[in-house]
Amino acid sequence: MKRKHTQIQKDLKYSIMEGTANSVKVGFGEHYLNLFAIKALGATNLQVGLLKSLPQLTGSFSQLFSSAITEVLKNRKKLITAGAFLQALMWIPILSVLLIPHEGVWFLILFVTLYQVFGSIIVPAWSSWMGDIVPDRIKGKYFGRRNKIVGFSSFTSMVLAGLLLQLFSKFNQFYGFILIFSIAMLGRLISWYYLSKMSESEYIVPKESKFSFIEFVRKVGKTNYGKFVIYLTLMSFSVQIASPYFAVYMLNDLKFDYLTYMIVTGASAISSFLFISLWGKYTDIFGNKKVLTLTGLLVPFVPILWLVSKNVTYLVLVQIFSGFAWSGFHLSSFNFVFDTVSPPKRVRCVSYYNVLNGIAVFFGAMVGGFLIRFGTMFWSPVYIVFIVSGILRLFTSVVMLPKIKEVKWVKRISEGKLLWYLLTIDVLESLSHPVEVLVSKRVIIRRKGEILLNWLKKIIARALGKTHKYS
Repeated sequence: MKRKHTQIQKDLKYSIMEGTANSVKVGFGEHYLNLFAIKALGATNLQVGLLKSLPQLTGSFSQLFSSAITEVLKNRKKLITAGAFLQALMWIPILSVLLIPHEGVWFLILFVTLYQVFGSIIVPAWSSWMGDIVPDRIKGKYFGRRNKIVGFSSFTSMVLAGLLLQLFSKFNQFYGFILIFSIAMLGRLISWYYLSKMSESEYIVPKESKFSFIEFVRKVGKTNYGKFVIYLTLMSFSVQIASPYFAVYMLNDLKFDYLTYMIVTGASAISSFLFISLWGKYTDIFGNKKVLTLTGLLVPFVPILWLVSKNVTYLVLVQIFSGFAWSGFHLSSFNFVFDTVSPPKRVRCVSYYNVLNGIAVFFGAMVGGFLIRFGTMFWSPVYIVFIVSGILRLFTSVVMLPKIKEVKWVKRISEGKLLWYLLTIDVLESLSHPVEVLVSKRVIIRRKGEILLNWLKKIIARALGKTHKYS
């Protein structure tokens, strides 16, 4: 049964509000779990690696039960709201580890693992639900806009949390963590409230759309979606070799305080917020595969760039580049699932992918931990981790991306020209809006400004051999 237009609009609005509230949980809570483990509990490198990888591994395996639970309930919303509520409550035991001074890190890993299970088991159902809620014609635009708002909220939350920790570090850092994690719990509860207000129709999976995890793995290399899963899984393995240890490097090697740590990590979030809408527009025009290819060739350089300098300003610029690349990568890979998987199979396909992804994340972090522990005596072990991660990312993209095919009709463009359009024409387009506001009372100057901007766009377009104007 089709939903009414007014209900669709409500659901789209509620989803943005839910995502914004959930981002508060991320910005005030999840971003600072590693910091909490290192600063408040004295976690070792091995424990930091486990904190990053074990919850994801366990959470991923929990998704094997997601499709079965959804089919029994015949309703995705019930599973999603229950998981969101239980995840919110897990911040209470996470904070309680402060009462266990000697074994606190191990209890933190346990409680974060349960937290991740409640959050992960609902992901396939949520992806399927959102795939039905958002009309196909606006998926790229809508998720680009949603992610932009969510990204800004996450960045703002992370900045505020960092400032609070910096303030409380002068008195008692434990009170700072209690405050920010309490706000994270509140954010998730508000997110749960808006999830409960969204509509959901009965969810029934045809018998022919059911298949086991073993069957999925057996055919994973033979289908387009399967090759896409292999690529993302290998990329996750490569990324996680380095990912858990950026915080270790900043806090232990570079000796960053809370404020500096927040500035460097926040630069990526604000960059993602600024570019996500542009990526959304280009996924609709040129397809998710094209954006995935371009960004998949950019993200390998992120860990390598960290080796060049320890200067804070330089590292902020690296993080801006990271946010630019990763925002397009995550958006295009998320939307590509909707292109390649039919609605009845989405819960299963997403859950099975996440199981494989969780395994890759765990072993990637463990390899990184091994390299950290037994690294060369001539270089910092962290440098070895960054180099290995960057090389494996590039190798994975070069080998696997050509095997993945676009499944819908889109305009053709090379990766180089797509990047050029993004950094030239779209920059001029974004600059035109503040110019118009500043000279709104001077019509003649404004019109001359518009003529100049259009002239510059035409020059760029002609240089590329294109006459189409993208707006």
